Amino acid sequence: MNDTDNKNAKFKTSIDELEHALSFKDKVSKDRFYFSGISKTFETCIEYAWKYFKRKAVDESLEIYSPKDAVKAAGGMGIIDNVENWLGYINNRNLAVNDYLGISDEEYLASIENFLIDVKKISIN
Repeated sequence: MNDTDNKNAKFKTSIDELEHALSFKDKVSKDRFYFSGISKTFETCIEYAWKYFKRKAVDESLEIYSPKDAVKAAGGMGIIDNVENWLGYINNRNLAVNDYLGISDEEYLASIENFLIDVKKISIN
């Protein structure tokens, strides 16, 4: 397995892991541990996603300097169909991780669920 195949496999696995993590969403209100697990799994998956977009863009001779650049390039290449949603996922991730303005747990979980729907639409190759 070459490096690209390995990275793609990790991306696919991260999607499966996020789906599994979200199956524990109903336990979040009883134990903060579950929220932390879902959040971390989402952070990992979104990292793999934008880096996948970056690899695809670089293959097309595009210059990518940030996750948002990668998302915009993915939209332009037809890899994703709703750039605004994806930019929102990155913004929400940044808000949650850095807690600049804050995002409620409920909003964050809803965003993660929507992200899972969108990320599963990607044909990873």
